[in-house]
Amino acid sequence: MSKIKKILIFGGSFDPVHKGHIDSCNSAIAKVDPDLTIIIPNKIPPLKSTLHASASARDRLNMCKLAFSNMGNLKISSFELRQASNAPSYTYKTIQYLLKKYPEAKLYLLVGYDRYCDFNKWKNYKYILNHVTLVVGIRNTNTLDLKDDKKSIPVLFPSVNISSAELRLKPNKEYMTEPVINYINENGLYAENHIRNLMSEYRFNHTLRVAKTAMQIARAVAPKKVKKAYIAGMYHDVAKEFNETTILSMVKNYDKKIYPTVHTLHGICSAMYIKDNFYINDEEILDAIRNHVIPPMECSTLSMILYCADKLEPGRTVNDVKNRRKKLSIVKKDLKKGFKLLYNEIKERYK
Repeated sequence: MSKIKKILIFGGSFDPVHKGHIDSCNSAIAKVDPDLTIIIPNKIPPLKSTLHASASARDRLNMCKLAFSNMGNLKISSFELRQASNAPSYTYKTIQYLLKKYPEAKLYLLVGYDRYCDFNKWKNYKYILNHVTLVVGIRNTNTLDLKDDKKSIPVLFPSVNISSAELRLKPNKEYMTEPVINYINENGLYAENHIRNLMSEYRFNHTLRVAKTAMQIARAVAPKKVKKAYIAGMYHDVAKEFNETTILSMVKNYDKKIYPTVHTLHGICSAMYIKDNFYINDEEILDAIRNHVIPPMECSTLSMILYCADKLEPGRTVNDVKNRRKKLSIVKKDLKKGFKLLYNEIKERYK
C-alpha cells in the first residue's frame, strides 16, 4: 500500500450537509489531488452562533456519511465529535492529531473565503499556518483578494446561493441530496425550525406538548413508533392557523358530512403541506396527521396515539377534556380503550 503523502482536510458543522459542501470539496480535490480527503464535522464551531435547533453530533456525522458516500479516497472522521469536553472545536488540536497519525503527510486545510478573512481570530492560528497549506474557496467576486497571499491555494467554489441555516428552516431538493433529505425526515431533524414560522407562539407550545405526550404514549404502548409519534406530533398542526381561503385552495373536494367546517380540514391540509414543502412521505405519519381531528373509528396505532396526545397534552383544561390525567393513564395501559373513550366524548362536538 502506497504511503499517504497529501491529505485534504475539510471541517465544518454540516448542519445539514448540502450540495455546496460536496461541490466545494470536489473542486478542492481537483486542485490539490490528495491521496486522502478527511471530512471532519465539528462539535461546537467557535466562531459561529446557532439561532435555531441543530442536529446532534451523531446525526451530522451520519448525514456526512450519506452525502459523501460516493467519493473515493475519503474518510469521515468523528475525532472532534468524540472529544469529551463541551469546549469549542479548535482546528489546531485536530491538526496535532493528524500530524501524529500521518507524520509523513502534507496537510491541506480547506476553508471558505469568509473563514479565511477571519483566520487571525482562530485559536493558535499561527501554529495552523505553520503546519498546513490553506486551500481557500473563492468566488469570482473575491478572486483578486488573494493575489498577495503566496502561502494559500485559491480554488474556485461553485456558486451555491444557499446556506445550512436556510436549509434548517426549509429543505430544498435543488441543494440537498435525496439520502440526506430522507434521513432528516426519518429522524425528525429540524422539525422545530420547520414549524416555528408557520404558527403562533401559543400553537407552537401546544405542538411541543403534543409531540412530547405522543412519545410518552408510544413508549408505553408501541415503543417502535416513538420516533414517528414525535414527528407526527410536531407537524400535526402546521395548517391550524391557515385562513379559510388557503385551506379551501388546498383541499378542494371533501365530504361535508365528515368534515362539517373548514376548521376540521386542517389535519388534511397539514399532511398535504408537509409532504409538498418538507418532503415527508411516510404514509403512516401523514395518515395520522390527516386523522387527528376527526378520525375513523378504526384507524392505525399511530393515528390513535396522535389523536389521544392532541386531546390529552398537559395544556388541555377541563373545558377541553374531562379527567385528562385519568384518561391519559388509561390510554397508556390500553390504547384502544382510551382512544374509544375520547372518540365517543369528543365526536359529539362535530355533529
